Amino acid sequence: MEKDKFISKFNIKDYNNQLEKILSKKTFSEDTKNLLLSMLYKVENAYDDYNLVTQDAKTKREILEEILEIIEKDCDKIDVIKEQKSSSNIKEKKIITYLNARKMLYEIYQIKTLKFKILEQYNIIKNSLELTLNQGYSIASNEIIRDFDGWTWNIEVQEIENLKANLVYQTLKILVGHQFLDEWQKSKDDDDYIINLQDKLKEKYEDELAKELFKVINQIALLNSIEADNSEKDILLNKQEILQTEYDKLVNKKKYLEELGTKKKQIVKEIKKIDQIICSDRILKEEFISRNEKLDMDHRIFSLSDFVDLLEEDRSNLIEKLNMFSKMMEPLIFIKTKTEVENKLQLIKELDLQNLNQKIYNTKVKELVQLVFKAIKIQIDNAVEKEDIKKIIYKIRYYTSIYVDKNKQIKDIVNTDNIQKEAVTKACKQRYITIFSPDIKENYKIIKNIFQTDIIELEKIYFKFTPQVDGIDLTMYDEESTYKIVKYKEIKELNVKFNKKIKVFI
Repeated sequence: MEKDKFISKFNIKDYNNQLEKILSKKTFSEDTKNLLLSMLYKVENAYDDYNLVTQDAKTKREILEEILEIIEKDCDKIDVIKEQKSSSNIKEKKIITYLNARKMLYEIYQIKTLKFKILEQYNIIKNSLELTLNQGYSIASNEIIRDFDGWTWNIEVQEIENLKANLVYQTLKILVGHQFLDEWQKSKDDDDYIINLQDKLKEKYEDELAKELFKVINQIALLNSIEADNSEKDILLNKQEILQTEYDKLVNKKKYLEELGTKKKQIVKEIKKIDQIICSDRILKEEFISRNEKLDMDHRIFSLSDFVDLLEEDRSNLIEKLNMFSKMMEPLIFIKTKTEVENKLQLIKELDLQNLNQKIYNTKVKELVQLVFKAIKIQIDNAVEKEDIKKIIYKIRYYTSIYVDKNKQIKDIVNTDNIQKEAVTKACKQRYITIFSPDIKENYKIIKNIFQTDIIELEKIYFKFTPQVDGIDLTMYDEESTYKIVKYKEIKELNVKFNKKIKVFI
């Protein structure tokens, strides 16, 4: 209800006034206030281009509301300094940053109290995935003014705080959408969003693909956490050792079941002993005296009735343990346990932590991207409407432009032709893109140029073919402006007129 009231009072046209109201209750400096106003202006100004390029964003209203709410509820102090460094402290509700709107917005998202949460039972991935998703969210949210200025789309890779975190977050956004991730961030502490994520991936993609995607995403998150804190490597190596021991026991099924059977017999003996004590007044008194003699004065049992209560509690715990061991011996539970341990072990072992290097990260990134392309292929196959395939084309261009290191984008390390060709072929069949040649290979050779552009609105791209002595020139236009010229020795079966501007997207 409080959130609804906040939203109902907010009007996108007067966000300036809304911010002024919030700032009137804060002790921010004039420089800080001006920086915040400038930041919100840039967000509003860049939104349309950002939304078009990414094809999966919150509404402008939602973004501005979220920023204002964080400033109002999660931020009590902002220190603007001259040094080019910044940080945020959630406990103190404090931001330290320099006079830079982009950096301010990043720290605002970092100080946000609503974070991605993972249950303790996922102890292997909990810290790494929380760390990676929370930073990835801030980086992705900051993108609106980092890479867009209301006129152009220019990825400022040197300004991206963590490329691994950004890759993981953007990958999940491509796979499950921003709404799912927003719901996760707002979830209750006891909500199991790891199960929800696995179910969502299985729902949208094949079971085996969903499993592999989940694994590699977590492996890159683990590499990210090790880079942030090298002690994480030793912690993971210790967990790997424990898991290996557990797995080795499970592999020897006969011995494993025999050990469980032995433990069950021992528990049954202990239960019988408690029953004998409770059922005999003489034995009960003797045991009561015997136990109290071994305890110091602060821990002695007050009365026989208290002692019986303790015995009943011990009996209940033993029965619970007995039932647990019985379940562990059931065939389906045994297989499930072995599979879970094997998956956890594989998750860590594949990273070869003892010999960790950049090559392992590069290998995992390539593996992840190939899996994502398989997922996008399923999205293409399921696309029915022109709008669906349009979004996928935009998303392919956007995703393959993500930087995996300071010098390379996804399209630099993985061949993108197959997935791009799938999308183009589907778009041509749906009469969404002009068919420049009936030869599918030649047609794709021409159209694939759209994926190499930073033209914000693909629908404004025009092609013009000009015959030359040594071949054919393809001039690409962003509406009226020449974007670039691509030279071809020949184009087979070109079925459009020369020297005429032709719209690529119908």
